[in-house]
This record gives sequence, structure tokens and C-alpha cells, in this order.
Amino acid sequence: MTPARHPYRLAAARRLDDADPARHIADLVRVVLLTAPGGRLHRPDFGAGLGTDVLFEPVGGALGGLVELRARGALTDALGDRIVVDSLTVGTEGESTVTATVAYRLRDGGTPATVTVRVEVAP
Repeated sequence: MTPARHPYRLAAARRLDDADPARHIADLVRVVLLTAPGGRLHRPDFGAGLGTDVLFEPVGGALGGLVELRARGALTDALGDRIVVDSLTVGTEGESTVTATVAYRLRDGGTPATVTVRVEVAP
């Protein structure tokens, strides 16, 4: 069975659009990074909190370290059976953008891939 694209999209036949496995994993990495801990009812520890959790935090070294620590744990907990995280870097662009770049590979011998997520924070 082919996984559905995320966010969900309809294909021409009015059914959910399919995603190739590499795209599906990249979508899951984004979901884990952007979901706030406590944002899922039955999985309160799910998510790294890069989305709404950092919107009003001052951009600086401490924020990057906190997000990196949370992201590594969240990715390991949620996707550790599917991917191996090779590197994770959290940085800033300008005064109001936090970026997280995850380099990973599929556990079943997949090719290396990279996902970058950018979040605008309050100045």
C-alpha cells in the first residue's frame, strides 16, 4: 500500500493522492518538527515544538540548543524505527527566522535525504 501525501491532497480520481516512500518520510519529519509537545491528545510527548513553541521566544543560541535537543528526541521517538538521523542543525537567518535542517537516511538502506524547516518568529 502506498502512503498518502501529507498534507492530504486529492488526486484526479477524487481519492487521496499517493506519495512515494521517500516523500512520505520527509513529510513525517516535517510533522514531527512542527508539532508542539502536548499537541496530540493521545501522544503528549510527540513533537519537537519548532512551530508555535518558538514564535515568541528570543532568537539566540539558547533557543537553537533547546530546539535541537527536543528535535533529536522527538525524531528518535517517533521515527526511530524508520530513519537514522545523521545530523541535525538548528540556526537562525536574520533576526526572525529559525531553521532546522535534518540529514537522515532510511533504516532499510535508503539514500541520504535532507529536510529543512523554516519558521518565522516574532521580532
